[in-house]
Amino acid sequence: MVLCLDLYPGTTYMDHLSSTVVLFAGLLPALKPLPGRTMPDAMPEGYQDQLKYAIRCRVLPLASLFGDWRDELAQKRETYSLALHALPAVTAVVILIDVYGVLRDPAGGLFFLCCAVATATLGVAVFAFSAVRLRNIYAVQGKLREQILLLHVDR
Repeated sequence: MVLCLDLYPGTTYMDHLSSTVVLFAGLLPALKPLPGRTMPDAMPEGYQDQLKYAIRCRVLPLASLFGDWRDELAQKRETYSLALHALPAVTAVVILIDVYGVLRDPAGGLFFLCCAVATATLGVAVFAFSAVRLRNIYAVQGKLREQILLLHVDR
């Protein structure tokens, strides 16, 4: 929307609100998450729910004895780590664009300020969620390493 304000001087944010909403709605399907990399020995679907439970609760369910979760945990760790590194920069850029919108169109200042607050709130929430999940993944990986060592010692 800020780009439209720059391209068409003398207009306000209200003049471009409907076209921006339509453009965003058209781009929304393209923003869906990409499917994860498929591994040659893909985890059976029943174990995927167990893996999600393990990451959420920091415990190893019985299903971890019957499959190797190391690759899946490493992939999820990389994803959350990337989110923790990229999210602050992306959030800051979007907030700066909103602040520029406030300066560019003072009549739409409230709209752009609300967008900036929503962006900051969502950025902090996603950052906190990713940090907790990453910490849980490290805990599950540690427990899985211990479990593997115990299983190999008994042989």
